[in-house]
Amino acid sequence: MKRFHFPLERVRRWRSEQANLEELKLQQLRAESARLAGAKREIEAEAAESAQRVLAQPAIDPLELTSLESYRQHLRRRIFELDNRQRQCEAKVAEQRQRVMEARRQFELLDRLHSKAWLEWVAEGNKEQEQIAAELFLAKTVRCR
Repeated sequence: MKRFHFPLERVRRWRSEQANLEELKLQQLRAESARLAGAKREIEAEAAESAQRVLAQPAIDPLELTSLESYRQHLRRRIFELDNRQRQCEAKVAEQRQRVMEARRQFELLDRLHSKAWLEWVAEGNKEQEQIAAELFLAKTVRCR
């Protein structure tokens, strides 16, 4: 019996690698989104802490209040920028999810073709073995007579 050969094996492996690569890119984008969210939380915590420190003093200098407000405005701008970057990143994540699904779909199509070809090859092998067994049985019975 001849060896199993799937003519599209190289394409199937390439599609598998492409799907893995697209999934890796998706993981990187998700990590970037999580990093941006973490940076935003840190800035918000820093803003709350600085306001609490200033307001916890027994006597507050008006210059400190002015500085605090300027600092809070600066932090709001940074948070706004982080929000914009995170929205852009989330849009890229959604786009990348589509790419991953398409890459997986293309690989799975070839994988199903591979499985179908494998099953046909196995069935042919079984049929060939049955034929050989039948021929041997007939040859044995003819020789025994």
